[in-house]
Amino acid sequence: MSFKYKALIITPIVFILDQLTKLLVIKEIPLYNKIQIIPGYFDLVHYQNPGAAFGMFTNMPDWLRQPFFYSIAVVVSIMLLYFLFKLSAKSRLLPVAIALIFGGMAGNIMDRIRLGVVTDFLSFHIKDQILQFSVFGKFFSIQLDWPAFNVADSAITIAMFLLLISAFKPERREL
Repeated sequence: MSFKYKALIITPIVFILDQLTKLLVIKEIPLYNKIQIIPGYFDLVHYQNPGAAFGMFTNMPDWLRQPFFYSIAVVVSIMLLYFLFKLSAKSRLLPVAIALIFGGMAGNIMDRIRLGVVTDFLSFHIKDQILQFSVFGKFFSIQLDWPAFNVADSAITIAMFLLLISAFKPERREL
């Protein structure tokens, strides 16, 4: 069996880790509460996200939002399977990226099926820090606070970085 298929073992590992951590958070942290781990920098929180990353599609009606996310998952799954089958047996980064995406996508879709929302619990921030700057005379302030996320989101983000690396990685030529 080639590496590209062996890499798929990552998918259930990500899925199980994602679901176990979310179940633990749901059981141990009341909704919209937090536990400070590194004060001012990292908290475990319990949030429910009806939308996608950064709150996208949150205002979409429920009757449309859920089928929309399920449809996206089906289309992405078909595309990823197609790419996986077309990959060279020597490919290393892309099969890992695909497996991470499958695991992350499955974890978040399972939340949507079970709860109608995705559970987020990792919260990184720099307490009370605001980055202020000016561009062409226009003043901007950005609070240094990242939206809460979960293991599935992390797997998908890592996969995106692997895809970027593979896009810029020079191909090795066989002599």
